[in-house]
Amino acid sequence: MRKIVVTGASSEIGAAICRKIAQPDDEMVIHGFRHHEALEQLKTELECRETVIASGDLADSGFLSEFVKTAKDCDILVNCAAATISAPLAQLTDDEVDLMLAVNLVAMIRLCREVVPGMLARRSGSILNISSVAASRGVRGQTVYAGTKGFIESFTRSLAAECGRKGVRVNCIAPGPIEAGSLKSLLSYTGDEVKKNVALNRLGLPAEIANVAAFLLSENASFIVGEVVHVNGGFMYGL
Repeated sequence: MRKIVVTGASSEIGAAICRKIAQPDDEMVIHGFRHHEALEQLKTELECRETVIASGDLADSGFLSEFVKTAKDCDILVNCAAATISAPLAQLTDDEVDLMLAVNLVAMIRLCREVVPGMLARRSGSILNISSVAASRGVRGQTVYAGTKGFIESFTRSLAAECGRKGVRVNCIAPGPIEAGSLKSLLSYTGDEVKKNVALNRLGLPAEIANVAAFLLSENASFIVGEVVHVNGGFMYGL
């Protein structure tokens, strides 16, 4: 029996990860914001021993404080929630910048800080953070978003160094152009430029991210720690 917490579970990638990793004996805590109906649908699909829905804004400090408590003593934490606002830096408002920092960084940090002590005490546990190809390859209109994702990757490596000796694994996936919510806004800004730079000549699928997530969270990846796994169809290198 495992306790699994997934933020951003109402997104296409988050939901795909939940479906892939959930087992009948698991206790799942699935978080989302604005799309409560998607969480309800996901709950019916998972068929776990118990599935708890946590619906709210991670940028709301009150909600975040309460939500963090639900993550205590979890065996697996997946930080998939993200705020993505695509615009040139000069056009971003203070509120938009604060939103991306709050959701992409502060919520992740506080959740990890909550679950790590229990994992260390049990000498087991796995944390998976979701970054983006934007952290490694410059994309117009993604300055702050890309910066938060770069932080996530550095945070992952350092937390893995802190926790690895006691059996806690921390890893990261950096998706490339995936046919999901956040990419749709980016495509509206960049046109066909993204698609033309994917070596496999197609967009990725949420299930392809979920496949990698399931591997990293499984015992099959027991010797993988502190890694950022790029899943981008050859987009990162401009092939």
